[in-house]
Amino acid sequence: MALKAGGMKAISSRVNHDLRLERKFSPTLKAILGQQFIVQDPAEDLVGGSDFVVWTLSAIRVAVRLRTNYYYRAYPNEFTIRWSRPSGAETEIHKIRKGQVDYLLYGFVDEAESKIISFFIGDLTIFRRINPRPIGIYSNQPPDSQLAAFNLTQFPSEFVINRGGNIND
Repeated sequence: MALKAGGMKAISSRVNHDLRLERKFSPTLKAILGQQFIVQDPAEDLVGGSDFVVWTLSAIRVAVRLRTNYYYRAYPNEFTIRWSRPSGAETEIHKIRKGQVDYLLYGFVDEAESKIISFFIGDLTIFRRINPRPIGIYSNQPPDSQLAAFNLTQFPSEFVINRGGNIND
């Protein structure tokens, strides 16, 4: 698929907006992930003197996607994963299926883009195990890729390991 004149500018604008959102909310995203993966263990404190523990032997890889308020209002129980690119380059779905990503933190921001109003952390081990079919595959706008949409009701309860909202940056 060839891009029309101005297509790259539109793609760059959308990608830059998405990157700005992730950078803006980086401290909040780190706090959410810290709440999930860093634990306070009183027994460990009494025996070993450690107040907080990260129980892992390897990196925890988390894909993050923040969506605007429009998508929250229209699709509050859905999430998207980049499915394909016209170039044939690997996308998020390929990386998830290969096991290169462990978790997905998917969230929505308020209209003013001043806080995260809803999020969930999904266990991609569960995603890989059940290999869900998308409820739809849609062209991204601008049309630089296709996105697969999934509904949280497609997944067993253990897929969502944490959810929350109304978090100020």
